[in-house]
Amino acid sequence: MSDDATPLPGSTSEATGASRLVEPTGTHNGIQFTSTTLAAPVAGEMTGTIVAPLEAGELPDVASIRGMRLDQILLLTTGLLVVIIVGLLAGLTFVSTKDQFEETAASFTERLQNQARELGQTVSHTLALTSATSLRDNNYGFLSEVARSIIEDNRNILRVQMFDADGQLVADSDKDAKLGTSSGGRRAERGWASAFFQGQPVFEFQEPLDYGSKAGKGLIVISYSLEELQKQLQELDESNRETLRNTIVRSALLGGGFVVLAAVLAAFQSRRITRPLGVLTRKVMQLAAGDLNARSTGQAAGAGREVRTLGVVFNHMAERIKVLLEDVRVKAQLEREMSLARTVQETLLPGREALQVGPLRIAGLVITADACGGDWWFRAPLDEQRVAIGIGDVTGHGLSTALVATSATSGFASAMTMREPDQLNSQVLISALNITLAHLGRSEYQMSSALAVIDTQTGHIDYAAGGHPAASVYNRLSGQFASLPARGPLLGASVASQYSSRQAQLRPGDIVVWYSDGLTESRDMAGKLYGTQRLSAALQANAQLSAEGLRDAILADVRAFSAGQPQRDDITVVVAEFSPAS
Repeated sequence: MSDDATPLPGSTSEATGASRLVEPTGTHNGIQFTSTTLAAPVAGEMTGTIVAPLEAGELPDVASIRGMRLDQILLLTTGLLVVIIVGLLAGLTFVSTKDQFEETAASFTERLQNQARELGQTVSHTLALTSATSLRDNNYGFLSEVARSIIEDNRNILRVQMFDADGQLVADSDKDAKLGTSSGGRRAERGWASAFFQGQPVFEFQEPLDYGSKAGKGLIVISYSLEELQKQLQELDESNRETLRNTIVRSALLGGGFVVLAAVLAAFQSRRITRPLGVLTRKVMQLAAGDLNARSTGQAAGAGREVRTLGVVFNHMAERIKVLLEDVRVKAQLEREMSLARTVQETLLPGREALQVGPLRIAGLVITADACGGDWWFRAPLDEQRVAIGIGDVTGHGLSTALVATSATSGFASAMTMREPDQLNSQVLISALNITLAHLGRSEYQMSSALAVIDTQTGHIDYAAGGHPAASVYNRLSGQFASLPARGPLLGASVASQYSSRQAQLRPGDIVVWYSDGLTESRDMAGKLYGTQRLSAALQANAQLSAEGLRDAILADVRAFSAGQPQRDDITVVVAEFSPAS
């Protein structure tokens, strides 16, 4: 009978074993450890839960891990970042200062050049106005004296030249100059140009000289020295260079100070962060070695919220592991007890081998959904001629139902020994079983059951049932189906429950199949029930097999039908083959 218990798929009644709880102990780095391994074999398949902390020899070799430590990485990256930032700032300061100096020098140069240009233009214009009469009168000596006086009065003016309308040199402040030489194609117009005089760079300012000549205008050329300008520019450049050097030195010292300060702060902070991580790592290693009392202590001040959170989570994890291991220990004890109960239960159940009593051959099997099942079946000769067959299904799964089923089996065996064989029939047996179960389970456990007493010589069958599916009957000679219906309440509900027996006659070639509802209620992937129709088809298709062969074929068909689905209920199949001699 099914309930809501979760089954273990694919279990059978043949696999037995005892749960094992192993607790090896040892030490590693002075730390004592204990590892717990739980293996729980269940019926049919070996399944288990293993919880095993690393033993000392299995601990990871952290000493072999290569690479930089976290504090070293933090120190290196922080120092590198500060160096890059300081270098960028220093480079930006250098470029900005240099550009500013160059701009100042260009502005200073332009200002001096403008001053020299204005002075030259003023002098040349004044000279042009005062020299027009002397040039018209061809008083060239006076003009040369005027030119020399201008040079003497202004040390920045190196040379003064005058040309007539024909482009001939008529006056020159240079005593070595030859009058009458050509102007070299100079045009009589105002302007200025760069040139050299006596190896010195000069500005040459030109001013037209209108002295009333029909040939045109003359020309005055004044050469202004750039030596003072260059000297001032050189002094400015040296001053700028010195300022730039001082700026670089100050930036380097300041940057170096920043780097040192950042390194100290990074080393302090990285150590402050990594120290709690190192402590937590040692605690993790202790836990991995089996020390379940390892805990992270302290608040790890300054390590950051993440590190403190990690410590809290580690402590919670350690507590959970300790609780889980305790649960595993309890579960191992429970599974050991269940394994023992299953061993006891299996000693009371018939084996896989068939029983041959005259022309009657009987074979059955229980496939439990859990380690212990609530299904049972029984076969026993009552005398030289009669055989009793019983099947039952206690509601539920697990240890309690297994104990009830075991007690029911024991009660069934005791009921047969309490009376003389000729007084035993199906009604007496099922009534005794009901009273036993009612007293044992105090009406909390109920069971469906079907019992039969078969005369192997005549084929007469006396049967009774309480809430159990009717047995199927198939005759392999005629191919006809029949059943053994019987009504009655579930066993164990009340000691006053009444049961009646019925009789039938087996024919040569008859095959009787008793089963629990776990067989017909098996489901496939789509949720469809196996049902009695498929059972009848499997019975008909394999009717030529022996009792044990037919039993195995039906169970194989159920497994194929519900492949991939968990077994929800215990399954029991009992086959009786009646084949008397002709």
